[in-house]
Amino acid sequence: MLRALAVLLALIGAVLAAAGPARARSLETGMADDGALVGSAADDTVAAWQRMGVDAARLQVSWSRVAPNTREPVMPATFDPSNPDDPGYDWGVIDEKVGRLVRAGIRPILMLDGPAPLWASSVPALGNQRYRPVGSQVAAFATAVARRYGPDVREYILWNEPNLPLWLQPQAACVKRSCTPASGDGYRALVRAAYPAIHAADPDAKVLIGALAPRGSRLMSRNANMRPLQFLRALGCVDERLRPLRSGGCAHFQPAIADGFAYHAHSTRLPPDEPYDNADDANLASLPTLERLLDRLQAAGRLVGTTRPLGLWLDEYGYQTDPPDRQRGVTPGQQDRYLAQAAYMAWRDPRVQLLTQYAWVDEAVGGGRSYTGWQSGLIDADGNAKPSLAHAPDPLWVDLARQTIWGQVRPGGAHAVDVRWRAAGARATWRPLARVTTRPDGTWSLRRRIVPFASYRVVTDDGETSATIVAPAPSVSALSSASAATGGVAVRTLGSRPGARIPPSFAGLSLEYGSVLDYLGSTGRGNPVFARLMTTLRRAGGAAPLLRFGGESSDQTWWNPGGAPRPPGITTDITPAWIARVRAWEALAHTPLVLGLNLASDAPANAVDLTRAAVAGLPARSVSTFEIGNEPDLYAEPGRSTGAGPPAARAQLRPAGYDFAQYLGDLDRYVSALAAAARGVPLSAPAFASPWWDDHEDDVLHREGRAVPVYATQAYPLQTCDPSRRRRDRGRLIRRLLSNELYAPTVARAAQLAAVAGAHGAAVRVSELNSAICGGLPGVSDSFASALWGLDILFGLADAGVRNALFHAWTGSHGAPVDFGSASGRVVGRVHPLYYALLLFERAAPRGSRLLAVGPTPAGSPLKTWATIDPAGTRRIAVINKDPRATFDLVVRLTGRPGRAAVERLIAPSLGSTGTVTLAGQSYGTATTDGRLRGRRRSEALVDRGGALRVRMPPASAALITVPAARR
Repeated sequence: MLRALAVLLALIGAVLAAAGPARARSLETGMADDGALVGSAADDTVAAWQRMGVDAARLQVSWSRVAPNTREPVMPATFDPSNPDDPGYDWGVIDEKVGRLVRAGIRPILMLDGPAPLWASSVPALGNQRYRPVGSQVAAFATAVARRYGPDVREYILWNEPNLPLWLQPQAACVKRSCTPASGDGYRALVRAAYPAIHAADPDAKVLIGALAPRGSRLMSRNANMRPLQFLRALGCVDERLRPLRSGGCAHFQPAIADGFAYHAHSTRLPPDEPYDNADDANLASLPTLERLLDRLQAAGRLVGTTRPLGLWLDEYGYQTDPPDRQRGVTPGQQDRYLAQAAYMAWRDPRVQLLTQYAWVDEAVGGGRSYTGWQSGLIDADGNAKPSLAHAPDPLWVDLARQTIWGQVRPGGAHAVDVRWRAAGARATWRPLARVTTRPDGTWSLRRRIVPFASYRVVTDDGETSATIVAPAPSVSALSSASAATGGVAVRTLGSRPGARIPPSFAGLSLEYGSVLDYLGSTGRGNPVFARLMTTLRRAGGAAPLLRFGGESSDQTWWNPGGAPRPPGITTDITPAWIARVRAWEALAHTPLVLGLNLASDAPANAVDLTRAAVAGLPARSVSTFEIGNEPDLYAEPGRSTGAGPPAARAQLRPAGYDFAQYLGDLDRYVSALAAAARGVPLSAPAFASPWWDDHEDDVLHREGRAVPVYATQAYPLQTCDPSRRRRDRGRLIRRLLSNELYAPTVARAAQLAAVAGAHGAAVRVSELNSAICGGLPGVSDSFASALWGLDILFGLADAGVRNALFHAWTGSHGAPVDFGSASGRVVGRVHPLYYALLLFERAAPRGSRLLAVGPTPAGSPLKTWATIDPAGTRRIAVINKDPRATFDLVVRLTGRPGRAAVERLIAPSLGSTGTVTLAGQSYGTATTDGRLRGRRRSEALVDRGGALRVRMPPASAALITVPAARR
């Protein structure tokens, strides 16, 4: 074996000396799902793979499943492990899979993995099959596999995720709590044994190493998950500075050998182009970092490869979906979009040879909160197709930064592709852009001026139409998630040219139907505390806040004037008495209303009756919009949590497979039925739960025209539905809430939706806005941090062009700006920090105000500044310091000579405070029975020093600077 290895190393040297440049861009499509290749449906599965252009499929050859007596410490005396024909081997399942693939013209890629038989462990007495396998036994097993399958197999992968203890142990050597990597040494020995054995049995083979998991953890124990780049350094016996190590397992170092590198580039819940936080973790976005490390190891002789650089085989990539995995899943629509983006990114990297979808069908979900298995398939566990299945044969992506449209037609070969586009707008039609011919791998690319917010799609020569993708907005540096230095002096310059007008009644509340009378009052005199709180906001901003009634309860509510028995799924009756209570409220507070209608029940006649009753029974012009349904993108999903109370299972509202086209048909019927009943009150499409139907916004507005002038959406940065989070998690969640990582995508998405809507003469309303889904998180959504986030997000959404932004709440929800109880027969209001954000916003942006530029704001800075100017010329600057520790000395440079400026402060003891909030020295305290602020309103005078104002901003605070009209 040593002689064979020496010969191979000599050959490798000759190959490297003649090595040319990396291959031209060509991308093979792979599939990895061993479970889908057995059973009665296996032939149909392989036929489906063949139709969608799968070039290769990875199969796991698990040593302990094919070898004999794998749990015994001694190998059978008569067993010859290097002989594939030895009767001790059981190749039946592998033979079946390989044969099925070969007959379909799909190339098998074999992964040799563990656990090993116990008798192959270097210390069988431990009883641990994952403990370092003996090199000679690894070589014998590899020989047997290559001899048996060599005629049908071109690539072999050595082991699965050796940086995880599930597959190889030990991962670390530890003394007390100090641990150093160990699995790199064990894996290096495994590779050096298996590599020459495979080549001796199958000289034309490509032997790939790595297949690392993309993420690990801090080494705190012998069997912690190791981060992939840390594992690679250990494999090459180098330290963090890439200096050679010469002790321990590196004392007699000899490098591992490879013909290529396999890798599992999963991004978990992140978009494909967003890297993990830790520099030693590497997903698809971090492939350049991984490649640089491989190249440096190879250049230093710490890794030997038959090509330079080593090619990459991404033998696993996938996104788990929610449902069913609520911990690690993305929405099915996000999965669809992310897989297309991933294919484009893989194609752009000339070192990537193969991109493999993992998996085909979801595994079953375990009970409790563990969410076991992988749910990253294109088909769910019940056999229902996800959106990604329809688009897997023809991924499409638009790269605005590179002015490139890219796609792939699977199977590959020469295809004629018609690229089409449609500008955003009510009268726009699909127009031809170009006709292109695909490369041999089915890919094509086109450089054209990309029109922001325009829709793009392709039609292939077989008549298939791809998914539609809407080009994103131009990137804005202020939305970068890069970090910025904190503390010290910050200088902002206040612009002089007014920008967009902030609409009246921009901000408000969204209330679930079951809580409406808790807020408005269940008696004729209404709720005086809530009325006073709304009046305070109206006086501050010059217009009453908008109230939306609905949410998930929109589809659980019906018009029931006669008290008929409720049909399944209905929890709330709307009656003439209910209408009368709302009428009494409107006489008291005059708040504009949005009323949700039930779309899920598929009863447009009932929705028409409710609409007529509201138009006839409520004051004229009090209803601003009727919103048709809620979250139709989730109608086909069973067992999700309801947003109208504690998490609870909810029935599936539409059959599995319900898609956008079916929804659009439902919307058509409702719009037609409601048009006359609404008496001129605008209609709104429902708020979608997630971004995965965003690309259909143009279709909705294009189809419905003037009947639906409002497009609704939702925004919840924290997508966690677990209100029982331990206290130690709250600090981390608060930091995430205040981070630009969550803020920037919310505002960027809103800007894109608003731009598309504007092309149709329509508006975007964020009908549900709050810090976290499912009613919020205790200690986070009701903390002072939510006030700083809330003030910032209101300005960000106004700047993005949104028409309204409504904080969603119900009685008892943690994210409610205010909720109510009773004591001694009196209404008691509990005013939470988020209400103070609403009040400060209204003071900062009174009716008629326009936004003013104020900056520059460094990317990712925790110090945010927003400015407005009102019709009288008064300028107001809202300042938000999200940093919990740093103090900023803010210098605001002005144009003209200001009058007497002043600052009012929003403060609390800490970011985590749930009470003791004051605005300009006033507070509602822990409870209020009259809705009035207590204390004297206080402000600090600011002195103009050479056209600049200086304000000190303590940690975790906000302020409002008011600058009277400049003197001439």
